[in-house]
Amino acid sequence: MVVPRYDEAGFAALPATVERLLGAGDGGVDLPGLPVGAERVVLVLLDAFGWRFFSAWGQHPLLARMDVVVPLVTQFPATTSAHITTMHTGLTVGEHGLYEWNVYDPGLDALVTPLLFSFAGDRGRDTLKAAGARPEDVLPSDGTIYQRLAARGVDCHCFHPAEFAPSTYDGVLARGAHVHAIADLAAGMSELAGLLRAATGPTYAYVYWPEIDTVGHMEGPSSQAFAEAVARSLAALDAGLLTLPEGTVVLLTADHGQVDVDPARTVFVNQLWPELESLLSRGRDGRVLAPAGSARDLFLHVRPGAVDEVVDGLRRRLGDRADVRRVDELLAAGWFGEPGPRLRARVGDVCVLALEEETVWWRERGRFGMPFRGHHGALSDEEARTQVAGLVV
Repeated sequence: MVVPRYDEAGFAALPATVERLLGAGDGGVDLPGLPVGAERVVLVLLDAFGWRFFSAWGQHPLLARMDVVVPLVTQFPATTSAHITTMHTGLTVGEHGLYEWNVYDPGLDALVTPLLFSFAGDRGRDTLKAAGARPEDVLPSDGTIYQRLAARGVDCHCFHPAEFAPSTYDGVLARGAHVHAIADLAAGMSELAGLLRAATGPTYAYVYWPEIDTVGHMEGPSSQAFAEAVARSLAALDAGLLTLPEGTVVLLTADHGQVDVDPARTVFVNQLWPELESLLSRGRDGRVLAPAGSARDLFLHVRPGAVDEVVDGLRRRLGDRADVRRVDELLAAGWFGEPGPRLRARVGDVCVLALEEETVWWRERGRFGMPFRGHHGALSDEEARTQVAGLVV
């Protein structure tokens, strides 16, 4: 397992890096050769294009001409929810609390999917709105990097796929930035180039593109479809960067990697151990509070006094397919960085970390299954090692 990092060698240092490059702060990742006090900074996040893939594609013309490449370690868990929330806020996962796809919300006393602003297991977006939930109560609303930069005179922009932008999540986490809905990465880079050429002052643009991650989940990161998604994304970036104004500082990063998994091998803990459900906590609606996390890092909310029984029972039944830990041990070991009240109120009591290429999840017909052929969330090299690369156009 890779030990998560929250210093200058960790992904969590990237927001401070952006602020330093714009002359609006200090700290962050050391990127020799990149200018401080730049007028234009662009950060492109290719979801799931971690070190496993960056190094394999290192001879691509775009990656080969990077001025600097610095390996990084992710936060824990190695998930999109944790890392893009950090990019928007500058807060570590221990501070903002949105550690996974499904998390517990104490105000609703239920599991929710923050990025969709829905109850966990719902297929549509914004189902929390029908329950009267306010975005500011569910999502961290302490402020964003864009608001801080705007106060220093920096014009901020977020480029997100039109498939989900604008979203309720963006309405809170992208405050202070102009959100641009883009049909594809090439179109987004073209729009970005025009925006930067017309800029009259310091400008920061954050570009998020999920295609590599999406294809990897459905087809597997060793598939031909995955390779084609990488090729399309890098080609669009390569062509787009050539159109940016001279002197623009560009960072390229990823939130995590992926491992190949076989959905037919998934262990569903409530089928493996039917009595487990009686040991778990229930929400206000009487539903068991499972599953939190994902199939690579399953978190269980356990009834008081039953944590040891759940840990011991799952260890016996799962054997060498997963590492079962008490969450309080992970908190004490610093896996989440410095845990704040938001994380402590949301994280479960037991964590099941799938090993090798295994997946461990929860079965509920019509709500929870495991169709993926690629996944992430645990701490293997393939999932938890990433990078930031930079160049000056």
